[in-house]
Amino acid sequence: MHSPLLVRALVIAIVTILILGAIGLIDHKINERSQRARQVEETFATETVGTQAVAGPFLLLTCERRGSDMLSECPPQVFVPKTLTVKADVPVDSLYRGIYRIRLYKAAMQLSGQFEWPVAPLQDMNATNLWKHAYLVTAVSDPRGIKSLSIPGNALTDTRFAIRQDLGPVGTRKPGDVVPFDFSLTLAGTGNLAFTPIADSNELRVTSTWPHPSFQGRATPEERTVTASGFEAVWRVSGQATGGEPAWQSSVSHGSLFQRTRDVFQVGFGIHNPLDVYALSFRATQYAFLFLLFTFSALALTEVLAGVKLHAIQYLLVGSALAVFFLLLIALSEHIAFARAYLAASVACVTLLTIYLRHPLGTLPRTAGFFAMFAALYGTLYVLLQSEDHAMLMGSLLVFAVLALTMLTTRRTDWSEVSRRMRQPVPPAVQPT
Repeated sequence: MHSPLLVRALVIAIVTILILGAIGLIDHKINERSQRARQVEETFATETVGTQAVAGPFLLLTCERRGSDMLSECPPQVFVPKTLTVKADVPVDSLYRGIYRIRLYKAAMQLSGQFEWPVAPLQDMNATNLWKHAYLVTAVSDPRGIKSLSIPGNALTDTRFAIRQDLGPVGTRKPGDVVPFDFSLTLAGTGNLAFTPIADSNELRVTSTWPHPSFQGRATPEERTVTASGFEAVWRVSGQATGGEPAWQSSVSHGSLFQRTRDVFQVGFGIHNPLDVYALSFRATQYAFLFLLFTFSALALTEVLAGVKLHAIQYLLVGSALAVFFLLLIALSEHIAFARAYLAASVACVTLLTIYLRHPLGTLPRTAGFFAMFAALYGTLYVLLQSEDHAMLMGSLLVFAVLALTMLTTRRTDWSEVSRRMRQPVPPAVQPT
């Protein structure tokens, strides 16, 4: 003889699988929308300006070979500063392409420090090598983002990702002479902003209006202050940590100079967005099973303890309403703030579920109990989404709570009697009072 309890459990399991399948499709749609948002950001970066990395300034010296009967060029060399101080003020603004938000910064930077004039270049057997011309070269990953540049004397931005300041002929400079520099640069970009601490002694100080920095690179800030209105961070890096001047001697042309900066020590930050609606919506769907577990467990307990009989279609419709919440959430959050989208979607679904279950549950107290349960479920999920570090712990405790509540409320239940009762014909539905 078949067991009605096992049949009912199997039916509920099948309904659960169907609903989870639907939620999987919604999850796929969230991923699709997230990829679309990233494509819009990448297209914007391609058409306007992308992430930025700054390295420099370097002292670039061209070399001239003088022999008894010849005059030719010898390989130029680059030298790093003895000291480098970078102060950057980085306000972050937002703009939209369609419904997609893109965050853009405009970094106002002041670069200062000093070089120590190097000794004469290596000599040949039959010729004398002399420094001929001096340049200060600053590498920038995307020169389209240069909004203003204040450098004494002549300066230009070339197509090889470099800002080059002409210091003129070498003249009478001697080894050990101090060559100071001090210039300002305003640089726009999206995503990340990185600096290469090339000097023997480096200090980088960044202030920004962005309250959620993601510090990146091979060193964390020695000092940092992060508040709701922005952050301030200070890096201090020595040449021993970065490899110093020998790491740059083989990089003499502007193009290879910047290519070299991609492979060495960098520090900086990224515009991290903890309120990414797609990430939050995706995380929300990961707790869909808990929603179904709580709701179907409560309905099944109501059937066992109160004698209410529900049809599989009713389970299916209730589960469908739970699934539609996640679809509403992602659709609304693309147009309004995530908190408001979550509130609107949860209120709509709680109202729908409460009105629908009023009839099969039969009494107002039972309906009120389910209303309270749904409100608690959606409130708990919102807390889970805001507490990423503790989400797994809280979710595990909730599952344990469901199991404990089920075991405690049914510890004296005569399951054989319940099974016999379930074989009886379904009585007419109780009309709501």
